[in-house]
Amino acid sequence: MGTVTENQVAATAADTQLITGGQIVGKMLKQEGVGHIFTISGGHIIDIYNGCLDEGIKIIDVRHEQVAAHAADAYARITGIGCAVVTAGPGTTDAVTGVANAFRAESPMLLIGGGGPLKQYKMGALQDLAHVPMMTPITKFASTVMTTERCAEMMGQALREMHNGAPGPGYLEIPHDVVDGKVDAAKVRIPKNFRVRGEFIGDPNELAKAAEAIARAERPVALFGTQARACRAHEAMDRFARQFNIPIYVNGAARGSLPRNHPYNFMPSRATAFNNADVIFLAGTPLDFRMGYGRRLSPKATIIILDMDYRNVGYNRDFDIGLVGNVKAILDAMCEASKGDTERKHDPFIKLLREEEEKTRNKNDAIIKANAVPIHPIRLVHEINEFLLEDTVYIGDGGDIVTFSGSVVKPHKPGGWMDPGPLGTLGVGSGFALASKLVQPERDVVVLFGDGSFGLTGFDFETMVRNKLPFVGVIGNNASWNQIRYGQARKYGKERGDVANVLADVRFDKFAEAMGGIGIRVTEPDKIRPALEKARESGKPALVDVVIDREVYSSGTMNQTMYK
Repeated sequence: MGTVTENQVAATAADTQLITGGQIVGKMLKQEGVGHIFTISGGHIIDIYNGCLDEGIKIIDVRHEQVAAHAADAYARITGIGCAVVTAGPGTTDAVTGVANAFRAESPMLLIGGGGPLKQYKMGALQDLAHVPMMTPITKFASTVMTTERCAEMMGQALREMHNGAPGPGYLEIPHDVVDGKVDAAKVRIPKNFRVRGEFIGDPNELAKAAEAIARAERPVALFGTQARACRAHEAMDRFARQFNIPIYVNGAARGSLPRNHPYNFMPSRATAFNNADVIFLAGTPLDFRMGYGRRLSPKATIIILDMDYRNVGYNRDFDIGLVGNVKAILDAMCEASKGDTERKHDPFIKLLREEEEKTRNKNDAIIKANAVPIHPIRLVHEINEFLLEDTVYIGDGGDIVTFSGSVVKPHKPGGWMDPGPLGTLGVGSGFALASKLVQPERDVVVLFGDGSFGLTGFDFETMVRNKLPFVGVIGNNASWNQIRYGQARKYGKERGDVANVLADVRFDKFAEAMGGIGIRVTEPDKIRPALEKARESGKPALVDVVIDREVYSSGTMNQTMYK
């Protein structure tokens, strides 16, 4: 046998193409269509930046990891996958709130966190922390990547679980020596066809029963939640509404699925509809606190529940017909299975609900015309509603002020509404606006902040300025945490109600100017619309600081429905 010469060894080494863990991550993200990552720099993760730059993925650095996670959440809601990359220890713990919010909101964002080197395991490495046990309860998949060769494979596992049934977030810890490690590229498996993308319809017999129950009813009503948007079900909702002649209510990201002037698009009459319905169809919205855990549903009504997640069907309340699958696919299948309300039996019920909606409009009109100072919150949200363009993405980030907007603001198009979701997280606005403008630069973005919620993550207004991303931010400024203040005062008296709830009157307009944006202060109702127009026309990130009445509360806050 011949001996291997030094030249042959050198030639073999030259033929081996080495690739780092960070480069593998970049290739996998590129393959999955991720165009941006959201991050704050950290020594544990810089090779991921290197890999992303190789693949043309843009790196958006923010001021706080919570904002990075919120931005990745919003990015996922728009595109199907979002990614934030944060360093170990406090970098990861700072992102926990954003991941938890995505978990409750069923948003498929991937958080990649750094970690101490495996060779320093249990030695007290810099920023060492047990990340995976912390992330496991708030993700659909959480794991450490143990070798460089398996970075892409583990990302594939995470992404597959993130889209298993109802979507949700995933977490991967990639230790420093794993992400920096170099391996033979030929030995790296980058999975390509690793998750099913079909639209499941479940049992056809059950969906046919559901369709006939709705067609035969006299007073049916349908409520669509965030999953309707996740499934891009807006066209199927339109078909279903017209064929079954059924009033449609929406919550969460489903808002905007039907146009404002759609004949079956209802909103303030929901309580009347649910109290009188004989069939209630709930699609993609769990029976959590927002639905009184199912107790607000009439015990006499037939309950039909559709959800992407089997666990949500029968959650907190028994059902009569249960469906599991893709909202869009099942709506279309129901339309195929039944002719719908061909006899127009539902017309009297719809007429009743339209009359109820008119009563609410008249009540709000009286408030709007009063021109009260301080400005009534209803007047503010009315002006915002009138200000929205056909393509505007409206983002709600606050407590009581966003509750007001929920009964007034109606986006024009699908994807036109974003809010935190059922976790009730404050501080999502900056990250949501950031992702919205990056992914959809052609769409107008309007954010309604509470003054308290803006204070949590508002410094990323500077990130919007730095990246030249124009949006209109509106702050409902009552210098108070009003959603909590009301219940606290009712329980303990006004003086104690103010404890920990009253804030300083911050000049947010001056803050915006200091950050390089546009700031406008409004104290009179007839100045709201001109200020909004000026903010949009500026072509810059803008804050319109509107002083509103602290002593006015939304009906949801006064009823304390979130605690019942």
